[in-house]
Amino acid sequence: MFTGLVENTGRIKNLSRKVDTYRLEVLTEQKLNSVKIGDSISVNGTCLSVVVTSGKTLSFDIMAETFKKTSFAGLKNNDIVNLERSLELNSRLDGHFVTGHVDSVQEIKEIKKHKKPYIDIAIAKNDKMHVVKKGSVAIDGVSLTIGEIYDGKIRVYIIPHTLQNTNLRFKKKGDAVNLEFDVLGKYVLNAVRHKKYTPSPVTEEFLKNKGFI
Repeated sequence: MFTGLVENTGRIKNLSRKVDTYRLEVLTEQKLNSVKIGDSISVNGTCLSVVVTSGKTLSFDIMAETFKKTSFAGLKNNDIVNLERSLELNSRLDGHFVTGHVDSVQEIKEIKKHKKPYIDIAIAKNDKMHVVKKGSVAIDGVSLTIGEIYDGKIRVYIIPHTLQNTNLRFKKKGDAVNLEFDVLGKYVLNAVRHKKYTPSPVTEEFLKNKGFI
């Protein structure tokens, strides 16, 4: 579990294919001293496990299915990725609950980086039910608030600090990003969908019989 508050960014040192997996090596901008083998790290919003640590380099193995269903397939050496360690029980929750399980990979339709920065991102028809104005969304692992929903897109406004301290500063129109929708909203939607409908006993006829109307 993560919060969507990026701690560090890293540069892809190497991304190679093995037999059934991919090996990702990331050179971090700052050494994460407490990271050890087996720890969960959000890499561009995707939960991965550390398999090797060496100085400022973290290595991860990526399953083929994960690789296919995230933006990793379009990344290359020297690209910048967002990094966040998993949430500790005594940590403050300043973002929102992010699981690290990517729901969709979508394209940046427009990006503005100066004077009220924002990003417009395409939303698939099946995903529209997961977005609400002022709701939360994780974009490449960054916790952001949806400002507008229109024409099959969402617009999120970005404060300068977030823009300068995440990989969003390097993004451009047409780039693919990982999206994860608010997990609490997905649970609510699932509960509503599976709840058996029971008609209310308070009908117009009932109210007439009781003298209310």
